[in-house]
Amino acid sequence: MIVTHPYLFNIIVILFIAFTSGWVVFVVIGRRAINLKHKMDVLKNEKENLRQHAAELEEQLEKRYTRSLKNTPVISFSSSVKSNKSNDAGV
Repeated sequence: MIVTHPYLFNIIVILFIAFTSGWVVFVVIGRRAINLKHKMDVLKNEKENLRQHAAELEEQLEKRYTRSLKNTPVISFSSSVKSNKSNDAGV
């Protein structure tokens, strides 16, 4: 049959090569997609952990700030005695 129908044999070989290479591409892309999904899950978990840690640090900072406000003396910048303001232009 190969001798009598060489085009049929060539078509079968070409279809087999096309199917095989398509399957290989599908498998490789599928594995990459699975790896990317896994990396995304890891990064999401890391992001959530970092967000929780940042929230804890903000709470600690807020506690320290409120404690320091209670202990810090208040210095008033407004003077009870108003100084005599004069014009430097001599008018």
